[in-house]
Amino acid sequence: MKTLALFTIFVLVFGTLSTSLVSDAYAQNDPNILLRIAEQADKQIKNQLDRSYGDSVPSNIEDLYEKAHTAVESLENSLPDDVEQAREDFLTAMKLFQQISRMVSTYTTETKVSTSDVSDRDLKSELNRLHKYFQSLKSVSEKQKTGIELSEIQRLFILANEQIIADDTQGAIQTINEIKSLIISIKEHIRDYSSNSASDRVKEFILKQLERIQKVLDRADSETADLEKANSLIEEIEILISEDKISDAKKKFGELNKIVKIIKKSIR
Repeated sequence: MKTLALFTIFVLVFGTLSTSLVSDAYAQNDPNILLRIAEQADKQIKNQLDRSYGDSVPSNIEDLYEKAHTAVESLENSLPDDVEQAREDFLTAMKLFQQISRMVSTYTTETKVSTSDVSDRDLKSELNRLHKYFQSLKSVSEKQKTGIELSEIQRLFILANEQIIADDTQGAIQTINEIKSLIISIKEHIRDYSSNSASDRVKEFILKQLERIQKVLDRADSETADLEKANSLIEEIEILISEDKISDAKKKFGELNKIVKIIKKSIR
């Protein structure tokens, strides 16, 4: 491919190549200029990624950049001996840089549109909705005595309201997002607490029933296979409860009840 055509690709992609550089390269037809352009493109794309994503570059874009950067390194190694390979490396790098540039531009545009849409929302209405939901969670938390600390989210509600009044849209959006995150944490805490409370009630019930069943077994006159099995099950259930394996303990408890019914008939 002619040198000018390669430069044209670069100009179309980045629009930053100086006219004098193109003229000089075209006049000299110097393949080494490809390396200078590729390194410039590499640097520009890296800066673009830093500005757009900071330390959170998406993995798919990061992979493309690594491939492009590798192509630039290959280009450097190909010169000056293998001009054809150098031009191929150059084209590979340019195509990848072009793809990255388009992806970043799309991301930037979508971010701006998203920010504009968010700015037009009725933030006050959203805040009121979140506060209403929070009040219901707070009521459940207090009723179950979960001990969840709620002062931070209450502070954020006050802050968000002040930001809305002050027309600090971006600040309000950020605070509302923090509130949403805390609400999710509170919900999970309540759910875990409720689950543990229910588990504790099941444990208490089974242990009381085991005491009652043990008294029945103690009344048995002779050692039988059923009695031996029942005593073995009681030991298993107690171990399962101590290991917090409530589901397994309930299954064993069901087996125990069936055997106890048989033993009761023999006692009578």
